[in-house]
Amino acid sequence: MKKEKILSTLEDIAAKFNLKVRHEKGDFAGGYCVKDDTEFILLNKRHMIDRRINILAREVSKFDLSAIEVPKAVLEIIESERKHATADELELVEETED
Repeated sequence: MKKEKILSTLEDIAAKFNLKVRHEKGDFAGGYCVKDDTEFILLNKRHMIDRRINILAREVSKFDLSAIEVPKAVLEIIESERKHATADELELVEETED
């Protein structure tokens, strides 16, 4: 599956959870945001498409996807990002306990 199609599919998944995806330029990492009671995922246009896919997949991984049909290739990326997010959270907890 082409990267543009993966990104588009992830955007469609986000939309099913009433999350808009905004592509903007700037000095920011990207991710989930709330502004004026509107939830959205902000992606930096300056990032390579792989980075945008990873950010969007990580944000989408926080939702229950069981009722949504997700292509296998996209689901694998989401699951990978879910594992990375969990590992990052565990490392953060371990650092604060020291």
